[in-house]
Amino acid sequence: MRAFLIGFGIALGIGAVAAVTFFVAPRFSLWPIAHTGADIAASAVERVKTKEELIAEALERSKDVRGLYMTAEVANDQGAGATRLRNRLIALATSTEINGMVIDVKEVCGPEYNEKNLKKLLDTLHANNIWAIARIVAFKDAGQIYAHPDWYVHRTAAKYFADSCANKKHLRAKAPEGTESATIFWQDNKGGYWLDPASDGARKYILGISKKMIDLGFDELQYDYVRFPSDGEVARAVYPAWDGKSPKYAVMKSFFEFLNQNLKSYKPDIILSADLFGYVAIRAGDVGIGQRLDDLGNNFDYISFMVYPSHYYSGLYLPADTERKLPELKFNFSQARLHPDVVVQRSLQVARDFLDGRLASTSVADIVHGTSTIAIENNPIPRSRARIRPWLEDFFHDADKTAGRPFGIEKVRLQIEGAGHVEPHGWLLWNAANIYTEGALKKE
Repeated sequence: MRAFLIGFGIALGIGAVAAVTFFVAPRFSLWPIAHTGADIAASAVERVKTKEELIAEALERSKDVRGLYMTAEVANDQGAGATRLRNRLIALATSTEINGMVIDVKEVCGPEYNEKNLKKLLDTLHANNIWAIARIVAFKDAGQIYAHPDWYVHRTAAKYFADSCANKKHLRAKAPEGTESATIFWQDNKGGYWLDPASDGARKYILGISKKMIDLGFDELQYDYVRFPSDGEVARAVYPAWDGKSPKYAVMKSFFEFLNQNLKSYKPDIILSADLFGYVAIRAGDVGIGQRLDDLGNNFDYISFMVYPSHYYSGLYLPADTERKLPELKFNFSQARLHPDVVVQRSLQVARDFLDGRLASTSVADIVHGTSTIAIENNPIPRSRARIRPWLEDFFHDADKTAGRPFGIEKVRLQIEGAGHVEPHGWLLWNAANIYTEGALKKE
């Protein structure tokens, strides 16, 4: 059809005297309509949208994203296996309710993408009206240990840890020629390296990657590991930039503001989101890693709590919600996995009420300590306008099946329903193997 239009235009001698455009009527009828150069210029001016219009449009388009997670290998590798998985995920997005894709561009081992291949994938996603989210792991990172060891958490006494990114050393930036660092890096229990969240250089490094992803055409940037390290010998961690006195949550709040100010000025309509632990949704104060609901403010458009029922290792204990006629919860670990819908709904509801200003900080503290009743603010002042779009689990099926708990289709749908009871802004499914339960997804 496109070739026919071009040939037809050439036959008429378009451009010799005046510009001609064509309206394609039903059944591909062609109706020539002549315009002057002034008309075309005026039309072009009318099509330019204001910053406010672009922001409103982005918020509208992102308001109900139901997405799948895609690893960097599947997104970039052109081999048969990766291509098959990649096409499979795209097919799910074109045949089911899925309309978004979260793609790793920087994981714990460092930035991982092929610009040409990634741009090709983004073009395909956008051609199919699929919302594209770049997942950027922030402070757990091994990509700069050679080039910028001064950005990293270190320790004074050496201790052997395996290198969790030993098979991906090719992702690491090389040290300047003639330099060699004697830094003894601090590593977590899995052998991972951590950037100092207070480091100016580390923050600019993350910002640079973020801007690159905007330039490539992502609709949204999502940040994970926006926290201090939690597992390992944290008492022996030495921070080159953090003074150890400023609260960790204050450091993270300043980082949230840093991202928002720099990225929103770079592209006002870029959507920003952050991943937070599921427990953060029901906890008051900092749990030791710098993540507090109090500090989110309006720095992010979406918050994705990882409310995986299988990760509630300490169970879930909540007072009755008399307003919504929801009972008191006293779930241990096994019971939490037995009721995935309840875990998702009740966790998100507490977070939503807190962000909306309906719960006082003291009330959240009461929730944590199992108080049977909580106070509701009569005149709530919203703490954040961020929307909630949770991460849900599509994994551990065998373990759940063996124990007689919901698994597969039932488990996924229960979580989706639980999230939908709280907020209509969609959800994201996580499976590190890029394999999802198709039967749990509604056909479209």
